[in-house]
Amino acid sequence: MFESRAVVLGGGGVAGIAWEIGLLGELLDQGIDLNEADLVVGTSAGSVVGAALRFDQVAAAAAAQQGAADRTASPDYQEPDTFDGERFMNLIGAAGSGGGGEKAARARLGQVALKADTALSEDAWVGSIRSLVPYPVWPDRAFGVTAVDAEDGSFRVFDAGSGVDLALAVTASCTVPTVWPPVHIDGRVYMDGGMRSGTNADVAEGNDRIVVISCGIEAPQSPFGPTLPQAIKTLEKNGQVFLIEADAYALQAFGTNMLLDSTRRPSLEAGRRQAKEIAEALRRFWEG
Repeated sequence: MFESRAVVLGGGGVAGIAWEIGLLGELLDQGIDLNEADLVVGTSAGSVVGAALRFDQVAAAAAAQQGAADRTASPDYQEPDTFDGERFMNLIGAAGSGGGGEKAARARLGQVALKADTALSEDAWVGSIRSLVPYPVWPDRAFGVTAVDAEDGSFRVFDAGSGVDLALAVTASCTVPTVWPPVHIDGRVYMDGGMRSGTNADVAEGNDRIVVISCGIEAPQSPFGPTLPQAIKTLEKNGQVFLIEADAYALQAFGTNMLLDSTRRPSLEAGRRQAKEIAEALRRFWEG
């Protein structure tokens, strides 16, 4: 009997991209190719990594992570080195405390994002992500990119059938509110898919075996959408889940600001290290 397989890649900033690339690269070296999945779902950092996975560019992406920061495709890029994690979490808490349900909470956060004065213009932000996702078309195999409508809080999964430029969809998914400018697509304005859930793992519902890669441990509940623990309970009703969460070494590599380029090399190595530890268990799960 045919079993469908899915891979879910969560958000985690610049550090998360590097950690996930390191993880996937080492798994590939171990003979485990997660691009065999019937579906790949990417949120924020995971959308960048998911594109690399779907285009068989994990090895090239890993090599790029080892190099010096290169933003030549967007010379106006400014690193968010003043990002205040505590202030951001306070902003999240305020948006989530107003009641009215998940969509309303996301819309309140979106209003803050729309009013924020960001260092980058939208064009410069899109150009920066386009340098990381230089693919002219969507991949042939199923790939979903999550985003949140900043105006009304609705959740959207872009894919090849959406009629949207891939790099634009990925940019929207990566747009951390107040840090980078919301992205206009077809008359709507979008922000980070992670503002609903760090992984949006529930999008993979219906698959038999699901690998979920998360850059951190999610809270059991959230006012913005289904958290990973809740999603796993749903996924396990009809399938099996293999969860990979960033370990202590990875969290140390991430530091206090996951948006800094300086986190890339240590996070990449932390991903490789963790992949070696889980490879055999994941192989048994993946190959069935």
